[in-house]
Amino acid sequence: MEKYSDFAIRTCNEFKEIQKDFVETYDLNSYSEWFYDEETSLITFKKKEGELNFEYIPIGSYSNSTKTWLWAWDNKELVHNNKLKTILVKKFGEKQNYSELTEGYFEADEYIGWELTSITFDLIEAIGSYRIVNENNLEIYFLITDEIENDFVEELKKINKNKTEKLIQCKKHGKSRHAFICQHLNENEKTGFKESFETEIGMYLEEDDDLSAWCNKCEEIRSKADGWYDENMEIAKIKIVCENCYFEIKEFNNK
Repeated sequence: MEKYSDFAIRTCNEFKEIQKDFVETYDLNSYSEWFYDEETSLITFKKKEGELNFEYIPIGSYSNSTKTWLWAWDNKELVHNNKLKTILVKKFGEKQNYSELTEGYFEADEYIGWELTSITFDLIEAIGSYRIVNENNLEIYFLITDEIENDFVEELKKINKNKTEKLIQCKKHGKSRHAFICQHLNENEKTGFKESFETEIGMYLEEDDDLSAWCNKCEEIRSKADGWYDENMEIAKIKIVCENCYFEIKEFNNK
């Protein structure tokens, strides 16, 4: 198995050239202004001649004050509907036994941001990255996934804002997308886990799609009735949980 240090050095070296090409291709250094919007997951670069828009995934942030790194998936203050895509990095870290990728918050040096950005780029499809430094001397790292044509920006803003408005507040995980489960599903007792369709954390959902699951007992009742009706819905007593809770329960039941 490749050591973490070797893996990190290799991905950083590979990403360095890719990032250089990305900046040059879009001539990002020529833009005098930029701003990003958490609700729409769009970052905009502006100059006198026009503007560029990209869709992005928040990776994490490095605090120059506390010398710590915080992954986006562990940041309860973030409202991005796509921040959980970075859990793919955590899952990879668990498989490879790379603790640097599995801890949500930890002490680090000033090089950690680009190191983890390089690794995230290696695992999640994207075209480049960007880093901003805010007024609190906090370095925030983004993975740039797509260029958005200016004519489509307003439509995409509406789509993403609508998704953000549907986020729920979880005491354990902060803001996240909602999901539906039957009353019997939990992390204390394995009850089986049946879904309306195959899911993975952070996946894209159509406007009418919802994460939904139920236990084996409810599946037996649903199958006999050939669908969901008032009677078996009363037994299931469907409740709302956040996306994080949903997948933690799924993982527990599938162990």
